[in-house]
Amino acid sequence: MGNRDASVSQVGQAWEGEVMQKDATHQPNTGRCVVRRKPLPLSVRLWSRVDLGAGPDGCWLWLGSTNVRGYGQIRREPEGNALRGAKTTTHRAAWELTYGPIPDGLHVCHRCDTPRCVNPAHLWLGTHAENLADMKAKGRAARGERSSSARLNSKQVQVIKRLLAVGACSPKELSVLAGVTPSAIDAIKHEKTWRHIDAGL
Repeated sequence: MGNRDASVSQVGQAWEGEVMQKDATHQPNTGRCVVRRKPLPLSVRLWSRVDLGAGPDGCWLWLGSTNVRGYGQIRREPEGNALRGAKTTTHRAAWELTYGPIPDGLHVCHRCDTPRCVNPAHLWLGTHAENLADMKAKGRAARGERSSSARLNSKQVQVIKRLLAVGACSPKELSVLAGVTPSAIDAIKHEKTWRHIDAGL
């Protein structure tokens, strides 16, 4: 028993900051002990995986995993008895670590338009509308068939514009053919939408 106690003590010393405890929730009445590492602070996990090579004015790029939109992702500190924290984006984490909590209803936006950048100097707070306006001003807003609400593609719109230009079909007839509302055809006709597509006549 003496050798076993000594080995357990060595394991505890080898993992600094770890604790041995009974897993009463998941292993009831087994008496089993599990070793859990004390999680590193969010600040350490974030900044240790950032490339600062571009200098104070350049983009500080996150080197870890990213989500489908290209933004870095990281887990927050676990809360309560949770083993893992909730996921958040790295630029939001960088803002919070530098400036404090993000007010409700505001987004953390990029001046540099680089999703992986976490340089606090490149970030600003804005409403959803302000973020969309900034994207549109910089030409990054989804338009045409890239928009999630698009019912038509570029080739279909080009055909519609040609038919409208030569007077071959009325907007109502085109709406039936294309499977969209007459107002959608009217918006195309008056270039309220799909302005970037030319009839190609």
